[in-house]
Amino acid sequence: MSNHITIKDIAKALGISTSTVSRALSDAWDVKRETRDQVLAMAKKLHYHPNLNAKNLQNKRTGTIGIIIPEFVSSFFPNVVLGIQEVLYQENYHMFITQSNENRSQELDNLRLLQEHNVEGIIMSITNEGGNEEEYKEVMANGMPIVFFNRCPKTLAAPKVLIDDSLMAEKAVEHLIAAGHRDIWHLAGPVNLEISAMRAEGYANALRRHGLDPEGKTVTAGIFINDGLAAMEKIIGEGGKLPDAIFCFNDPVAIGAMKALKNAGKRIPDDVAIVGFSEGSMATVVEPQLTTVLQPMKEMGRQAARLLLEQLQAKRPLSPRTVCLDATLNIRASSSPA
Repeated sequence: MSNHITIKDIAKALGISTSTVSRALSDAWDVKRETRDQVLAMAKKLHYHPNLNAKNLQNKRTGTIGIIIPEFVSSFFPNVVLGIQEVLYQENYHMFITQSNENRSQELDNLRLLQEHNVEGIIMSITNEGGNEEEYKEVMANGMPIVFFNRCPKTLAAPKVLIDDSLMAEKAVEHLIAAGHRDIWHLAGPVNLEISAMRAEGYANALRRHGLDPEGKTVTAGIFINDGLAAMEKIIGEGGKLPDAIFCFNDPVAIGAMKALKNAGKRIPDDVAIVGFSEGSMATVVEPQLTTVLQPMKEMGRQAARLLLEQLQAKRPLSPRTVCLDATLNIRASSSPA
């Protein structure tokens, strides 16, 4: 796959945009003859062979949809895939599932792999590393629809399915404040993810609304249990007064933080209350059970599949549509009143 020449390579060689290259190769009316000739010459020089997927789809269905998810470690993404499958099965589509393993380069390889296998469209959630926005644009410019869910690129105009992460984070922190907590910290997600910023925004909004200062109380953790464990161990190791409560980016981070607190002999929620996000399968298994935001995982998958089918069945290009789903705060013992 490393020798596969794309329109991005042509664009880079000529110092022009990938969209201009795409239009030139399609003989679009709004491309100057000189530019078109330069593009065709460079395409020949680089031995560019266009992906035939878009042309094939004009004549026949392949009956396959590509799925790219960041990881299988948590229960979140597998549950979304079950929702996708439920809708696609009814329409006689099969799925080609890949995972990026939270790696930008592997995500790019997955994009190319799915195109080479002539999937009709792609449903995906992006890696926490980010950085592949230009590749998404290129894929869509070549006629392949993409629908994003949960983790969506901030600046790209494309169909998306998500929840109001800022609002739900706000509700989670409001719950901690209502329980009597005032010194509330945030274990934040990866800086490259838009949902990290949205959840951090909701956290800060809730504190400010109640006259509390969020400054200096956010620690970047990550997405896995070990990330939460390391972040909480660092806070404990600094030897200062522990916060009253902690709002975590997701459930694995929350569970890692709980483990660190227990290892240090701290009681949850008596010493530190904990709230997670995403309602993973471990939320009701850990002790005490975890207060967390329940995202409608299967419905997210269903809606993503429906958005993609809309794109595939439309007789003309559709404007990108965003579906925002409702979520629920499930209050459990990890955050009971102090």
